[in-house]
Amino acid sequence: MSKSTLTVRGSKDIVQKVMLDKNEIFADVLNGFIFKGQQVIKPNMLTDTNTTSYYKANGEIHGQDRDVAKLLTIGDKKIVILLVGIENQTRPDKHMPARVMNYDAAAYRYQLTKSKTLYPVLTLVVYYGKEAWNYSRNLLGNIELQKLPKEMRQLISDYEIKAFYRISDLSAPELDQRFKSAFFCLAEYFIQTNAGEEYHPSAKKLSVEDIMLLLDMMNSLSGTHAYDELIKELEEKDKNEVTTMTEVLPQFIQVKIDRAKKENTEEVTKKVTKEVTRKTTENVTKDHLLNILNTTSLTPDEAMDLLGIPAADRPKYKEMLKKTGDYHD
Repeated sequence: MSKSTLTVRGSKDIVQKVMLDKNEIFADVLNGFIFKGQQVIKPNMLTDTNTTSYYKANGEIHGQDRDVAKLLTIGDKKIVILLVGIENQTRPDKHMPARVMNYDAAAYRYQLTKSKTLYPVLTLVVYYGKEAWNYSRNLLGNIELQKLPKEMRQLISDYEIKAFYRISDLSAPELDQRFKSAFFCLAEYFIQTNAGEEYHPSAKKLSVEDIMLLLDMMNSLSGTHAYDELIKELEEKDKNEVTTMTEVLPQFIQVKIDRAKKENTEEVTKKVTKEVTRKTTENVTKDHLLNILNTTSLTPDEAMDLLGIPAADRPKYKEMLKKTGDYHD
């Protein structure tokens, strides 16, 4: 693996970048959403680019970082025709249009420092959340304009997120038609869980490496650590081994079930042992009491004083003595 899932786990932003940083997965996202599954963008058409841009505010230099970005190239000379970024969202963000505008403007600004010729910039927003995105995807839709004179409102430039894709809007047949990489399983996971269903993965062939990246991203985007144990188990396998989520998950679930059964059995055994020990102690104590009472003239309380039985336990022993029929006050 070029970037180990072991080293990135625990950092939400980095986990998302590592998976989508793979050219075949990045290309699959573009083909699936923009071209509806047609294999227009090839992995070898994509090259890495800087995802961080800088700006000065209040006299200080600040950095802003895209989730992931690639340059789209054509020909043997790798001529750049587009910079495309992907932003992952797990909840609605009112200010997303302004954020996207800022990312895109920074990319154009960077180009101006390098060349007089500009290539276009495109940002895809992929939304994984369950709730509806009720905010405007246009900049002006989230800005208060009513206080401006009408003549000025029409002069304010707008900015629109045109490439906005909500995972839960896809049906199962659409999903199968559009995505070929591990991203298919990621989308499938959120479509099912957002609908309140248990996750039942399809038998899509993936490498162990891709499954580990997938599980890391499922943890990251869902805000859980549900698959940490499974990832650790997969780290022992050959990363190039081909398998499926349907093969990996049932084994993992069975291991958890067996472990739970063992822990439950051990807990029950402890409780039974404790109960048996308690009853044995009570029976022995009762026998001692009967022996003392039947061979001496001591009262029950005096006999219990002799055995050191706590005052709180004495009513219980007196009741036990009565039930035996061997002793009467």
